[in-house]
Amino acid sequence: MAGTKVKIWVGLGTYVLASSAGAAWAQSPNADQGKHHGSGVQIAQATHTPGGHGGEGGEGGEGGEAGASAALQGLSEEQQFLANILMIRGHLNVGSELYSLGRPADALPHYLHPVEEIYGELAEVMKDHKIPSFKADLEKLVDLAKHKAPAEQIQVQTEVVQTKMRDATSFLPASTQADPSFMLPVVLGVLKTSVDEYGEAFEGEVIANPVEYQDALGFARLANASVEVMVPALTAKDADATNTLREQLNTLLQSWPSVVPTKKPVRTKGEFSGIVSRIEFATARLR
Repeated sequence: MAGTKVKIWVGLGTYVLASSAGAAWAQSPNADQGKHHGSGVQIAQATHTPGGHGGEGGEGGEGGEAGASAALQGLSEEQQFLANILMIRGHLNVGSELYSLGRPADALPHYLHPVEEIYGELAEVMKDHKIPSFKADLEKLVDLAKHKAPAEQIQVQTEVVQTKMRDATSFLPASTQADPSFMLPVVLGVLKTSVDEYGEAFEGEVIANPVEYQDALGFARLANASVEVMVPALTAKDADATNTLREQLNTLLQSWPSVVPTKKPVRTKGEFSGIVSRIEFATARLR
């Protein structure tokens, strides 16, 4: 699936174009504004290896549970809020891709998990900052997916949710959301959650849980996209460390040759975790 480009919205109208195999390029917030209404996850069509399947998700995933809570420990409330928003975006990213490939049953858990496992983690910050609820918008997306609505309807509702999430983060100045000292810990929290999800995908040495594999992919994509929009600031601080960080993120993204897994993984759990550890080391020079 080398060369497939994935358009990933990060927030405040900013997106990146990323190859599913790794490299990403930051884009102007206003590019494609008319076509995409300034929000949403746009996934390029691609041919993927068939196989794998998903089902409805429930408790036991990432957002409101012990795994993610541990990964996000040490972050401020605002940083945890952004990390959870990024993870919702990650779910919608892979959900949109799977749905566009004609795999609505596989996509459904990635529409369910934001409601079931993550949204509750946003409640306190939303209350404190008087942020309007977008739970009903997420639930409408779930309902459309359950009823196998046309992909165009799924995309329109996905864009509605993306717009609500963009608005929900606007209480934080754009300068804060672009500040490496604020955002790199958020990125690491999302990546550490990706490590947990990737590990949960395994049974022995094979990928047995496609949903967790896909969760990890969505989270890693959004972490990478968040770094890409900070590249100018990061490069100004330490160009060598920035290059290392980007190289390691691209290496990490190569762990998923396709959104639909084959049983034999590209990387073991230990190899995957080791790359994230190297990413964490690189960020220490950039905060």
